[in-house]
Amino acid sequence: MRFNQFSYIPLSIQEAEKELRELGFSVSLEKSAKANLEDFLRKCFFQYEDRDIPLANWLADFDTDLLTFFQSDKALTLEVFYMVALQLLDFIPHVDFEEVNTFIEKTAFPIAFQEEEFLLNLHQLLATRQKTGMTLIDKLLSLGLLPADNHYHYFNGKSLASFDTSQIIREVVYVETGLDSDQDGKKDLIRVHILRPQTDQALPTTLTASPYHQGTNPVANDKKMHKMEGLLSSKPAHKIEVEVKPIPQVAYSHSQAPQGPASETFTHIANYSLNDYLLARGFANIYVSGLGTLASEGFMTSGDYQQVNAFRAVIDWLNGRAVAYTSPKRSTQVLADWTSGKVVTTGISYLGTMSNALATTAVDGLEVIIAEAGISSWYDYYRENGLVSSPGGYPGEDLDVLTEYTYSRNLLGGEYLRSNQTYQAFLRQMSQDLDRDKGDYSQFWQDRNYVSHAKEVKAQVILTHGSQDWNVKPLHAYQFFKALPSNIDKHLFFHNGMHVYMNNWQSIDFRESMNALLTQKLLGQANGFQLPRVIWQDNSQEQVWQRLEDFGGSHYRTLDLGHGQAIIENHYQEEDFERYAKDFNIFKAQLFKGKANQITIDLTLEEDLLVNGRPRLKLRLKSSRAKGLLSAQVLDFGLKKRYKDVPSTKEARGIDNGRNYVRENCLELPFVETPYRVISKAVLNLQNRQGLLSIDDVQADQWMTIQLDLQPSIYRLNKGNQLRLVLYTTDFEHTIRDNSDYQLTLDLRQSQLLLPYD
Repeated sequence: MRFNQFSYIPLSIQEAEKELRELGFSVSLEKSAKANLEDFLRKCFFQYEDRDIPLANWLADFDTDLLTFFQSDKALTLEVFYMVALQLLDFIPHVDFEEVNTFIEKTAFPIAFQEEEFLLNLHQLLATRQKTGMTLIDKLLSLGLLPADNHYHYFNGKSLASFDTSQIIREVVYVETGLDSDQDGKKDLIRVHILRPQTDQALPTTLTASPYHQGTNPVANDKKMHKMEGLLSSKPAHKIEVEVKPIPQVAYSHSQAPQGPASETFTHIANYSLNDYLLARGFANIYVSGLGTLASEGFMTSGDYQQVNAFRAVIDWLNGRAVAYTSPKRSTQVLADWTSGKVVTTGISYLGTMSNALATTAVDGLEVIIAEAGISSWYDYYRENGLVSSPGGYPGEDLDVLTEYTYSRNLLGGEYLRSNQTYQAFLRQMSQDLDRDKGDYSQFWQDRNYVSHAKEVKAQVILTHGSQDWNVKPLHAYQFFKALPSNIDKHLFFHNGMHVYMNNWQSIDFRESMNALLTQKLLGQANGFQLPRVIWQDNSQEQVWQRLEDFGGSHYRTLDLGHGQAIIENHYQEEDFERYAKDFNIFKAQLFKGKANQITIDLTLEEDLLVNGRPRLKLRLKSSRAKGLLSAQVLDFGLKKRYKDVPSTKEARGIDNGRNYVRENCLELPFVETPYRVISKAVLNLQNRQGLLSIDDVQADQWMTIQLDLQPSIYRLNKGNQLRLVLYTTDFEHTIRDNSDYQLTLDLRQSQLLLPYD
C-alpha cells in the first residue's frame, strides 16, 4: 500500500485537542507525548474491559511490547510512534514489514512525527486510511466509539457515521414532472425511492438518476441490436446545420389534493456504496429511474432534455417547487418536509451522464455533481467523426437499442397492454432519426449534447474517468471539463482503469474527499477544504496519485512517421473477416501484434514526456476509392509494469460504510508486467476530414491532408520508451465492418504524430 492523502484538512494544535476530546480521547496539551499516546491507545481499545491485554499484544519496537514500554521510562521516539501508528492502521509487524523506517518511506506515510505538537500527529492518524480501506476514525465508529444518535458529529471537517442505518425510513413517492412525453394528455409521474435516517435534522440528499435501478429488458435489447457488417456509405457533399436550442423550461401544476405521509415502502433497490457511506453520515439517498421505467409514466426519450427535466423535477420537489403523490392515483400529495433541499448527484455511466445533464439546467438546490464516467454528448458515445462507432465492448448497440433495454415500463403487463403500440411508433421514429446509414451529426444529436449548455452550470463539478474507458471514452470528461465556466469549482480524478467506480480503492481517499466537500457544500460547515483541480493516477508508479493544474496542455511534441509510402489494405480473406466479426477480441489481439491489415510505426522517445490532452495525427494520404475510413491507435509498447484496467480485491469486505452496514471489498488496480497499453485511439470517416459539420467528397487516388485528434489522456512516458502507432481501416469492435476491396496509401514523409503536454 502507498498513502495518498487529499482529504486531510490541516488545523491548529488547539483545534486538534478540541476535536480529539469531543470524541472522548482524554488527551491534553499539558501532557507529554508519551502520556497522550497511552491515553489515545486505551481509548482506541474501548471494546476491552482490561486494556492492558491489547497493549501487551502490540509492539513498541521489535524488542518491547507496548504495555512494558508505557510502564518504563523509555522515551517516545519516531520509531515507536511509527510502529504504533502502523499497527493502528492494520499493518502487522513481521508480516507486512520488518523494518519500520523503510516501510514508512516505501508507503509515503503522510504523518511526520512531531513530539512538540504530538496531538496533531494523533489527529491526522485518526483521519488516515487503514490497509483495509477505512480511516481509523471510521473504523472506531463502526465498532461503536460514539452512539448512533441521529445527530451530526464532525471530525476534521467531515460528517461522521452517527446515523442509525438499522432504522432507515424507506418510502416511495411519485413526482409529477410537468411533461407529457407519451402524449397521453397527462403529466408524467416518475417513481422515486427514498432512504433516510429517522431524525429531526434537515437532511441533504444524494440523488442517483439511473434508468437501470428497477430492472431492464435484455430480451428487447437483444432483438433490437444492429448488424455491424455492411458497406460504408458514400455521402453527398454538403454542410450540416444545427441549432443550439435553449433548454426547455417546465411549468408545474399546483395540486389541491390533501397532504399526507408516503404510504408505499420497499425493502431493497440496487444501490451505490458511496451513497450508503453518506447515508450513515446524514445524507438521505434518493434513487429515481425516470421516464418510461418500471411503475413510472412516459416514454424513455434517452438523453434529451425531456428525460433530464423529469429528473430535475425531483430536485424541484425537494425544494417545494413541484408536487409528489403517494400513488399514481394522485389523491394525496407528499411534502419533502424532511430535507434541506440541498442535493448532490452521484453514479457512473448513465448515472453520471444524468449528473452532467442536470448540472446544465442550473436548477436551484443542486450544489454538487459527482459524475463518474458520464456521457457529455450522446453523438460522441454512438458516433465519431462521421461514423457509426459502437461503445467499447458493445458492437451493434445504438441509442434505440439502449432505449429498449431501459424501457422497463413494458415489464408490467398492464402497461405493455395500454402503451406498447404507441411506444413502438415512438421507437421507430427514434431509429429513423438517429440515422445509422450515414453516421452524421444532426439536430437529433445536438439535442442530446450537454457540452453546448455547459456554460450554464452553477454547481460544483467532480468528474472521474479512466484512461482505459473505451465505453464512455475520455473525450466526454475532457470536453465537458474544458467547456465549464471559469467561475465555478471543477475537479477531475483521472485513473488508469476502465469503466469502473473508484470510491473503494485502497490507494486514494476519494470517499473521504467527497465527505469533506459535501460537508462543506451541503451541510454548511466552513471546513476550509480545497480539492486540487486535477488528481491523476501516475501510470508509471504503483499506487501514486499526482496533482495537476489542468486537463490538456497547450504545447505539442512532434514525431515524424518516417519516409516513403505505406499501404493499408481494407479487404480481408473471408475466413479472417468472419473470425474477426465473430469475436472482435481476436481482431484486437492480432492488431496489437501487427498481424492485421495495418501500418505499424514504432517510435522511440528521446526525452521524458507527460502527455496531457489529445494526441493529434497530421497525415497525407489517399484512398483507392471515393470513400474510406481510418482507424488509429497509439500504444505504449514493450514489456514493463503497467496498471491492469480492472481493480482486484485487496481486502474482502474490508470497508464498513457505517456500523456493520453494507460492507464492501477494498479494491485496487493491479500493477503488473504487460506487453503494451493503449494510450489513445480514434476513427474517422474521410468524408468528414474537414470537421463534423462538413461532408466533403473523396476523390479516388487523390492526396488529402487530414488532421485527426485522438482520445485525450494523461500519460507519463520516459526517455527510451517505445510508442507504437497503428493505422488501419475497419475496427471490428467499433466501426462498420465493410470488407470491400480498397486501400489507403500514406505518405510517411509528410505525416506526423503530435503529443500534447503542458
